[in-house]
Amino acid sequence: MFLIKKYPFAPGILFFLISLLLLTLPGDTMPSVGWLNFPQRDKFIHHCLFFTLCSLFAIPVKYRTSTKQAGIIWLAIVCLIGIGYGIAIEFVQKWWIPNRGFEALDIMADVTGAVGAFVYSYMRFIKNR
Repeated sequence: MFLIKKYPFAPGILFFLISLLLLTLPGDTMPSVGWLNFPQRDKFIHHCLFFTLCSLFAIPVKYRTSTKQAGIIWLAIVCLIGIGYGIAIEFVQKWWIPNRGFEALDIMADVTGAVGAFVYSYMRFIKNR
């Protein structure tokens, strides 16, 4: 816990790098896990990635913001950047990653993950301040 208090951005940065690697893997090298073979699993994975990413970048709210309003602004910025990253990664997949394509439903899954992280982080870090 001491390390997270000292370096609150570290978990978010580390997970960002992991998500960037996973989201830019060529389509034919995607790992297949038996229990993850269900309809729309790609959307579920996108939602979970963006929920986790935005939740981890919300950790600094606990240690770096002094007011409720500053915390809400930080969470809104994290949410908007997460949504922008989700849109950008779809275009990257379309134009530069072999065997990957653009899907509007992936963007919707990214948006729901980022917004879900906003709500979760607000309830966890700000609501009872």
